[in-house]
Amino acid sequence: MKKISLVLIMLLSTVTFISTTFGCNGQKQVNMPIVLLTDYGSEDYRIAQLKGIIYSNNPEAMVIDASHSVPAFDIPTGAFMLDVAAKEFPADVVFIAIIAPYTGPETKYIVLTNDKKQFFVLPDNGLLTYVIKNTGTRAIYQVTNQELFDRPIKELVAERVQGKIGALVASGYRLQDLGTPSAIYRTLDIQDPVIAGRKLLGTIVYIDHYGNAVTNISGKTASEFGLIPGDTVNIIMPRGKITASFGTIYSDVPQGEEIMFVVNNLDTVQLSINLGSFADVHGLKAGTKIEIQ
Repeated sequence: MKKISLVLIMLLSTVTFISTTFGCNGQKQVNMPIVLLTDYGSEDYRIAQLKGIIYSNNPEAMVIDASHSVPAFDIPTGAFMLDVAAKEFPADVVFIAIIAPYTGPETKYIVLTNDKKQFFVLPDNGLLTYVIKNTGTRAIYQVTNQELFDRPIKELVAERVQGKIGALVASGYRLQDLGTPSAIYRTLDIQDPVIAGRKLLGTIVYIDHYGNAVTNISGKTASEFGLIPGDTVNIIMPRGKITASFGTIYSDVPQGEEIMFVVNNLDTVQLSINLGSFADVHGLKAGTKIEIQ
């Protein structure tokens, strides 16, 4: 009897473990944090809807607001901010990025997992450009499983599709149950940093709150180009050419003058005006290509 009782206890423990770990539908029960990045603005009703949809599909969800202040329809800025967040967050995090999803006749929603074992739920409009480049790709699935929704996917707004999918992924839902593998996806036309003789080519990837223009030119590339503090450089932009100093901090030049330096927390070249907005003065936005001489 003791042996039988021991066997029964072991069987019950195993069943309990399987039920607790995988749940009744066979999905592994996890609770990955969900990070939100949108262009909704901090006061838009869509934020409340998005969070409500997430919690309705995953009551145990942990939701983190990265930012809802990506400029409206600004995919290059959203792609940059998503990549910055992905670099700092650990593995087992789900990012829901909603910026300008309606950029084609029919929005295609995808789920990406990268080499860092993070998950991204986003429209296929180029938002994954930097994430794929910097953290690789393990798998990409297009959301096509209509059984997950009570209306055709093409009739649903982004927060209803991505909110539910993000909630399911965070709770352990298998990617292959969301839809079909996808090998075709959109990326942005970004000029990679390159040294071409006496020219250094790059792209503005972000305009910050102060109007500083962050480029994709790394500190290492700037050094290889031969830039040292105190140099004078010519910067060629769509509105023409300007002359600026290459320094280490804003105050290296008088108020109102242009300064270019490597910003420490990103290790990339930044174009600035001491106590001014470089982007406003020179009409720059994310995606603008530049040339430094």
